[in-house]
Amino acid sequence: MTRILSVGGKRNEFIAIKHYNKTSISEKHAVVIYKERENDGFVITAFMTSKPEKIIKKGGLWKK
Repeated sequence: MTRILSVGGKRNEFIAIKHYNKTSISEKHAVVIYKERENDGFVITAFMTSKPEKIIKKGGLWKK
């Protein structure tokens, strides 16, 4: 089962985190920082991490 968590950032951006049990190197989380506008949106940056707790501790806005 794949879970996606989104948390709010400090500058009105959103941070989406998706967990992957298996990658080519180990268990990881994909982190995507993005902004949403009225009818538009864009990705600011994306990266993989094995320690998402620093991002998650900010508090979840929604879970899917």
